[in-house]
Amino acid sequence: MILLHIAEIEERKLFAELGFDGMYSYLTRGLGYSEGSAYRRLQSARLLKQVPSIAEKIENGSLNLSQLTEVQKSLKAFTKNQKSNSSQEYANTDDIKKTSSETETSDSIEKSTTNTTELLQVLSKLENKNTFETQKTLAIEMNLPIQCHEKIKPQSDESVHLELTFTKEQFAELEKAKNLLSHICPDGSLAEVITALAQRFNRQKLKDSAKTENAETSQKDSTRTANASEVRKPSSRRKYISIKTKRILLKKANYCCEYVDSKTKIRCNSKHFLEVDHVLPVATGGTNNIDNLRILCRTHNALAARTWGLKLKTC
Repeated sequence: MILLHIAEIEERKLFAELGFDGMYSYLTRGLGYSEGSAYRRLQSARLLKQVPSIAEKIENGSLNLSQLTEVQKSLKAFTKNQKSNSSQEYANTDDIKKTSSETETSDSIEKSTTNTTELLQVLSKLENKNTFETQKTLAIEMNLPIQCHEKIKPQSDESVHLELTFTKEQFAELEKAKNLLSHICPDGSLAEVITALAQRFNRQKLKDSAKTENAETSQKDSTRTANASEVRKPSSRRKYISIKTKRILLKKANYCCEYVDSKTKIRCNSKHFLEVDHVLPVATGGTNNIDNLRILCRTHNALAARTWGLKLKTC
């Protein structure tokens, strides 16, 4: 395993004999790794040396290099935070005995971060988790400090780099908006989602302001718009499904696709590209009665259409 090779070379300082001043330069210049790849492998090798028993988990894929790197960064942050707290307590007291006690506490805390048993317990909770879940677990297990400050940094292309902290409830609302806007923001970028929400809010506020300033003109415009809409409205048996009905359906479906496989009984539960589907299609006599409506993701809406021998219209 390459990580064992890296750990051995670092421990014996063989990189010096090979003409490099450190492991990082050996990995980047000597072996040709990119800076990111070299950093992840070096951090993972150091953790593997500390906890050799995780080698099997790395090989079978239940733990990956990105996770091990996150563990190393979290350990450093944890130790730094504990030392900072101990130093602050030390500065606020003149009691020599207490100072001695705090020093011993700091030492024990630092040692605890390298305790193999504790590390194994933390690592076991990270198996088969994505980056977000890994970071969340580490923050909880190591009681890492909460970042509450906001950062706004201008960049060379006139874009802005923004760092925010959301509460659990705020992030849940943002995730719900992201899923509901998946038709408009298919890439799932939070920047696109926030922009789409801001644009809708701004348009609505500007529209309301215009109506307040000139009610009569707005009323005439609304009448003309309504008349024009009636002229353009195509003749069809299909009636529009009201926003109220869509909201009721989404809430009933828990904002998830309701498709259930008839054999396995597994429900899709996707939260992306949700659409209202007619259980009995309009083309075969179905109505907009709420009992004939359900929420499906785009994939299963298309599957339902094919089942009925219909072609689903795409935007």
